[in-house]
Amino acid sequence: MSRAATLPHHCSIAARAAPAAPLDTVFFSGPATAIGQFNCPVQHPAFRDSGAIERPIVVFPRTSVWIRHAGSRSFVADPNVVTIYNRAQRYERAPVSPDGDRCDWFAVSDDLAREIAGAFDPAASESASRAFRFENAPCTPALYLRQRCVLVRAAAGAADALETEGNVIGIVSEVMALAYRRAPVPLARRAAAARRRRDLVEQAKAELLRTVTDNRSVSDIARAVNTSEFHLCRIFRAATGRTLHGYRTGLRVRLALELLGDARAGASITDVAHHLGFASHAHLVHHCRRHLGATPSAVREQLRAAR
Repeated sequence: MSRAATLPHHCSIAARAAPAAPLDTVFFSGPATAIGQFNCPVQHPAFRDSGAIERPIVVFPRTSVWIRHAGSRSFVADPNVVTIYNRAQRYERAPVSPDGDRCDWFAVSDDLAREIAGAFDPAASESASRAFRFENAPCTPALYLRQRCVLVRAAAGAADALETEGNVIGIVSEVMALAYRRAPVPLARRAAAARRRRDLVEQAKAELLRTVTDNRSVSDIARAVNTSEFHLCRIFRAATGRTLHGYRTGLRVRLALELLGDARAGASITDVAHHLGFASHAHLVHHCRRHLGATPSAVREQLRAAR
């Protein structure tokens, strides 16, 4: 397991209720699709290993954790990423955020998983239990907001089965489309160097999460992961398509969405902006418009309407 970091409690503007049992809450379950939410504190006995995945799912993290699929390498699952699992997949966690593992998930049947993945990779339609080739995919701001609204509507019982099932299929399909846009797997002779670069990028992501509310410099992040500023900037952008600053801003906007959607917090938009390290209310508005296509006030109303 790659090294883990400790993240300040960046979503603690207001006190939160203790995690409720069970760890998994299912909001919708149909013949071929389901929607739910997972909440596992770091101190819970099931945090490191929650057992095998029961059905193919895509997962949208709301906090950040290290994830390692059995037989694979660790990566940071954070709100900029969608994690992907086949049925019976074994995996382990290690902590990044003290909030533990909080995430929204969208499940499909094996048949539906093969059909969705088969639209991008014909070989996937022939797989008995491993239709999903990738372990994770990048998450666009629009997809992050879309899945949250679908989950809120499902949790409130505000959508019928036809609408909900269509939404789940659409979300899983979009995740597959994002996964298949990735660069091809490197040649064998380049694999070792590629793994080292990948591990360094994942460590940098964890460091960005650990200090997400602080205004750290490139030198600070590079020193924390024991590399040079130039090398880190170059490989991080090559791996993620974003600069370190852009990646951190994306995290801050998603964390702002978390706080704006929390009916219990009651924080003002200015409070949210300052808490997450934005220079001002206007700075948060600018980045919400850029990333989500809407102002913080409009996002808050959209989430309230979905609820």
